Amino acid sequence: MISVITPMYNEQACIAYNIQQIVHTLEDISGTWELLIVDDGSTDNSLKICREAAKKEKRIKIISYKPNRGRGYALRQGFAYAKGDVIITTESDLSWGADIIKKLFSSLKKTDADIVIASPHKKGGGFVHVPVFRVFLTTVFNKFFGKAFSGNLTMLSGMTRAYKRKVIEALDLNSDGKEIHLEIISKAHALGFKTAEIPAILKWTGGKNKGRKSNFNVIKLTMSHLMLSLSEGPLFLLGSLGALFLLIGIISAFYAFHLWLTVSLADHLPLVIFTLIMISMGIQTLVFSFLAYQNKELRNEIFRIQSKLLQITKKK
Repeated sequence: MISVITPMYNEQACIAYNIQQIVHTLEDISGTWELLIVDDGSTDNSLKICREAAKKEKRIKIISYKPNRGRGYALRQGFAYAKGDVIITTESDLSWGADIIKKLFSSLKKTDADIVIASPHKKGGGFVHVPVFRVFLTTVFNKFFGKAFSGNLTMLSGMTRAYKRKVIEALDLNSDGKEIHLEIISKAHALGFKTAEIPAILKWTGGKNKGRKSNFNVIKLTMSHLMLSLSEGPLFLLGSLGALFLLIGIISAFYAFHLWLTVSLADHLPLVIFTLIMISMGIQTLVFSFLAYQNKELRNEIFRIQSKLLQITKKK
């Protein structure tokens, strides 16, 4: 059985058509299915339109609440109700197209991966009509944050994914916002689940997106992702920073030594102070990165314990 989860917030302009597209796609896949539409506190007629669609198609199920709580909360509600052996999540505006459901399902069945992610950064993927600033942000975000995660992933911030049921059942998720995407990958990797990617096209169409306002908060999203990435890859991120400070300090020390041999250092006291600061910062940052790495290992062990307790609770 396939469960498709699509969070929705104020999509009245396109939701009726998109539901039809998703249903047609699911009917082409052998096996039973359900479509879970999570209304994340919409203030327009989106919920009414979805309920009309659900009256005609019993395999469409609506989860609704108020007020708007965020993507992470919406996904967690969908996960709680999903009954499928395969769980696919995607945007309700179908910016990845309806066919991405087939592609994700097929890839999950053909590979030994437990999670398959749609990525516009893979060869064969790309962006169509997406604002340059958004393309720049997602490219920089994912290249930087990807260094902190194992598996050479190119798309950590995207929602369009396929999961084997055992992954969702094993995860104790807490995020309410978009950081849930990193939380899932972090905890899934800690539990030993395998992740793969497929190339996909992210397309914004004028009709669907014209006049829509995004609640995309660059600063908030950057900080939340940065904190998660620091906890996931402290040796790479903090270690690299510490090594850079130390390298600058060493180079500065050699230059100061050269000045000491040739001229008096009395006229270059700021250089000496700078050298000591850089070396001190480098050593402290490196030490902190090793401590953070130990904390990461402890955190992963807590994830594993939480997962086992979660499984025991569900069996009861």
